[in-house]
Amino acid sequence: MTSIKLYRGGFGHVSVLNVASDLVTHAHPEAHVIIWMAGVPGHMCVGERVVVPGPGMAVAINSFEPHSHTLSGDGGAGLFLALYINPDWVSRRCGVTAGPLFAEPEIAMAPWLSAAARHLYATLSSEAGPDDFTGFEIERLVDSLVDASRAQISRMSRVGTVTCHYDYRVRKAIELMKANICERICFDDLARQAGLSRAHFFTLFKEQTGLTPNVYWNTLRMEEARRQLQTSQDPLISVACNLGFTTQGNFTRFFRDHVGVPPMQYREAARNPH
Repeated sequence: MTSIKLYRGGFGHVSVLNVASDLVTHAHPEAHVIIWMAGVPGHMCVGERVVVPGPGMAVAINSFEPHSHTLSGDGGAGLFLALYINPDWVSRRCGVTAGPLFAEPEIAMAPWLSAAARHLYATLSSEAGPDDFTGFEIERLVDSLVDASRAQISRMSRVGTVTCHYDYRVRKAIELMKANICERICFDDLARQAGLSRAHFFTLFKEQTGLTPNVYWNTLRMEEARRQLQTSQDPLISVACNLGFTTQGNFTRFFRDHVGVPPMQYREAARNPH
């Protein structure tokens, strides 16, 4: 059984996940950190790097950085603490104003940092749930993870960064994607509206953003799906149709492959006051 719990705050949100299926290549507007707790850790591809979450090692993923997660395939599940971090919040709090937040896709976690993560995991997983100090503990944990990563800053050149100044044709394509997020998309038409051939469009988009147009489009659709599940009472079939899916089943598979849980379980967790 796959479960999810959410805690939201100005920093972003934290998910407690019991993941039993692989996650396809995807991305998020937030930076995030995946911390293995128990069970099957699997391995993750972050950009061009393969990393293995485990004791003393967290996986760090920058905003809009492509990544996937592959489990062992033997049917086992992994328990994870996932912190999704709002880049604007980090900029205000830590003075990080440009470039990737994390220097490496791996963060070596000192014993005290691992203990802090496990304490947070236990708090969020308990029947009692979060208390008045949970938000403060999460912020301290995020601060410590960012500090631990920045200690590796001398190796920043090894990280495949994403430019902050996109070519105007890529910007136009992204604007069109956002403006038509609830429609079905044709990438040939998108390339033509950006003034490029399909091949040139795909090459330039990947060079500029680090993502293929398909993965970027799916990232935007995932964010809109999460927003609709959190803020609306619409039936799941309506949410699916709003995002251009022909069936509820296709939408459920898409959501599960990107988030690790079915959309209804995500909605139930999002309705929790925390």
